[in-house]
Amino acid sequence: MSAKRVRELIDAVSTLAGEYGFPEAAGNDARISFDRDAAKVIRGQLDLSWAEAGNRDLWSFLSLVALPHVTLWRFGPSNKERWIATDLTRHTWARLWWQAVVFAGHEHVLAALSESDLNQLLERRSIGGDPRLVREMARAVTELGANAPRRAVIRDVTARLRRYLAFLDVRALSDQQVRDLCRALTNETVTRLRTGEPGAPGGSPT
Repeated sequence: MSAKRVRELIDAVSTLAGEYGFPEAAGNDARISFDRDAAKVIRGQLDLSWAEAGNRDLWSFLSLVALPHVTLWRFGPSNKERWIATDLTRHTWARLWWQAVVFAGHEHVLAALSESDLNQLLERRSIGGDPRLVREMARAVTELGANAPRRAVIRDVTARLRRYLAFLDVRALSDQQVRDLCRALTNETVTRLRTGEPGAPGGSPT
């Protein structure tokens, strides 16, 4: 990255953070809203290939050199993974770039997800490495009714999906087939949770 591009990125992200209360402490809702908007800024400012996005030094540079003030405001000093790019799914800026890539054109789905939801989807490599699979599973979960226990559902359905992926190559499926699979698994999870069947969190042991 040229010095000019780095300065443009710093200015864009710093200005956005200011809209959400930086440098003053911000509540959780404000910080999550910042993340959603910052994802678009990071993606727009960093025109990277997937290979380039895997460069850990790039992301560590952004958090430690270019944007330490915003990294500190967003996550504080204690969690090293947010600063040093040992795990790109946890790094302050790398994770936002990937979210923007995965949900490009589907930002309304991303906006409906909590940080916990995203962790379940993106930190499981067998799921998180496939943008189409992440999007459709996210869509299926966010389309559930308000009474559905979102946290329990997403934890159970991602585990269910990972078992399927042991013998199913989703790359061989059409978009509609992936969508149908994610909806079917999500509906199965909801049914199990509501009936307390064995295998569901809170269900009877086998």
